[in-house]
Amino acid sequence: MKGKNNPDYLPSYKNPPIIEVVCGITFERLSEFKAPHLGLFWDKILLEFPKCEHAVPLGPIPAALELSHFPLPRIWFIHKNEDRVIQIQDDRFLYNWRRIRPDDVYPRFEKVMDGFKDNLQKFAKFVDEAGLGAVNPVECELAYINHIPGSQGWESVKDVGLVLPDLNWRSDEARFLPDPVNMGWKALFDFEDKGRLSVDLKQGTRKIDKQEILVLELKATGIGPDKSIDTVWEWYEMARKWIVCGFADLTGKKIQTEVWQREDSDAA
Repeated sequence: MKGKNNPDYLPSYKNPPIIEVVCGITFERLSEFKAPHLGLFWDKILLEFPKCEHAVPLGPIPAALELSHFPLPRIWFIHKNEDRVIQIQDDRFLYNWRRIRPDDVYPRFEKVMDGFKDNLQKFAKFVDEAGLGAVNPVECELAYINHIPGSQGWESVKDVGLVLPDLNWRSDEARFLPDPVNMGWKALFDFEDKGRLSVDLKQGTRKIDKQEILVLELKATGIGPDKSIDTVWEWYEMARKWIVCGFADLTGKKIQTEVWQREDSDAA
């Protein structure tokens, strides 16, 4: 059975605007996790992820730690092809796929999730074997970041309605205000009592060619009733459906078919 009446239905595109996927999990803080442990874990993935960088930790610093404990940095372990990144801190594990070169092809959700699962399981095993406790999930995260250049379906901010029909700017001579030079938008949607979908639209400039872009991020956060690290994967499947179907619901049919080359017949 094809189409939206199929519970497994997901829109698909030959040329999606996605430039990054983030899969993440926040867990109970590992109180004994120290900087040397980051190096010990890096040794287990070094052949695939030979580069590393420091980053500012995500989330607030717990009040109990502010005076007595200097927080560990968040460490990026970067894949040899630079298109994948593992991020680790003492209460969070993230796995990113990102488009580095213009001809990089999005490997699709299943492959990204396989990489996330594999490396998270390696980390959980390391934590257990090092006597640091266990990776006990608190919240899951899945985010898709899309770059929509001004040459693809829109030319100025007043055309935002061609990309997101819900944001149709009224442009007429009787208005006092001129057309905006910059625009942003946010919305939140609850889903199935298991999380929330946030949608964030920003306007920016692409680094490689200084072209104006719309940055559209859809991010799901939450967790299912079973919080075991072995059983949270159903939540990611649900989050993916909300992101992919939400993207199709929010964006214009013309840009979907003519620019992103939507493949299913329901795009018409």
